[in-house]
Amino acid sequence: MANIKPTMTDDDVMDFVARGYILLDAVVDSEFNKLCLNTKGGPAKKLVGSPEFLREVLLQPEIGGVIRSLLGPNFLVPNGGHHHLIEQPVVGMDWHSDGISGQGFEINELQCYYYPQDVGPEDGPTMILPGSHCRAVNRDALAHYGNLMGQLPLVVKAGTVAITRYGIWHCVGPKLNYTRRSMIKFSYFRCDKPSRDWVTESDSIPEYRDRPSCPYTSGVESYRDLRRRIHTWNWLCGLTQEESMAYDRWRPAYETETTPLNSITF
Repeated sequence: MANIKPTMTDDDVMDFVARGYILLDAVVDSEFNKLCLNTKGGPAKKLVGSPEFLREVLLQPEIGGVIRSLLGPNFLVPNGGHHHLIEQPVVGMDWHSDGISGQGFEINELQCYYYPQDVGPEDGPTMILPGSHCRAVNRDALAHYGNLMGQLPLVVKAGTVAITRYGIWHCVGPKLNYTRRSMIKFSYFRCDKPSRDWVTESDSIPEYRDRPSCPYTSGVESYRDLRRRIHTWNWLCGLTQEESMAYDRWRPAYETETTPLNSITF
């Protein structure tokens, strides 16, 4: 059994809960990056499922350490992925979130973007919207959006891996040249129930410490974001829903106290 050690701290996990992504700069070996450049676009099961990709990327200590921190000690490792290859100029692609996203505050899938070569601002960089990962969205409406306040172009060095919470809004930015732009996407999945087993200084679970509001949110949406973040943090720490509600600082106890139906008599 592979022994992957967690690398994230309480503060690192709180950052991820708020932003929905972590960027690991140039962590994949340069020689292995070169080997990936000849991969054809489209399904990449042969590459991602290879022992070399497993060793150099999927379970590389820094990458695996983040996955281990967020998904627990026995996560599902991908056997395949997709190579998003663009070789022609494009105006960009629509904003979207993948699959059925925005369902809740849990973190059960981590979707990763691996860049085996440098990506510059004119190379069609992936654009992500930090903090958008738990938002339910009408994809037809989302596709009409243009530039969004707070959007982040992933202008990165070769060997960089972006680890995102599945559901984060993303798109391809404008590509102004004929340079080969390569991104290999794959996902890890949770097996075990969450527990606070990343790098900790004590067994005492700290309250979630909020991060700055997203620049595109109003007061009401910032409030909703904070509530989601609190519940995500508590869930990752292994708290039950009842225990989590005790940390819900925005709702007074008289609004949330309950009695089981089967204990009520008239």
